[in-house]
Amino acid sequence: MENLDVIPIPAPAEIAARCRAFYLAPAVRSKGWLPNLFWRPATRDNPFGTLRVDPWELEVLFAAISGAPALSRTALEQRSPGRAGFIERSIGHGELPLLSFHEDVA
Repeated sequence: MENLDVIPIPAPAEIAARCRAFYLAPAVRSKGWLPNLFWRPATRDNPFGTLRVDPWELEVLFAAISGAPALSRTALEQRSPGRAGFIERSIGHGELPLLSFHEDVA
């Protein structure tokens, strides 16, 4: 029998790659946000180092802007009930919600 309560948790590398791809897409780039708002630079020439913010929250945010499904939405909702919906509603109202720092995520 299959356990329906198991929530698949996306691989961190997959979410990081999706966040970068979403960021480089026109829908997100049109916001005018600099990469250092979300990432610590890897080098002077590579702004995409380690994430400053929670990767699940960032992926939900960028997916909402892009109109794509977020792979981490269910896992984020399980960890922080209502958080993904709040992020999506904020983007729908044209607001940038405050995201959790990456170090603060348990």
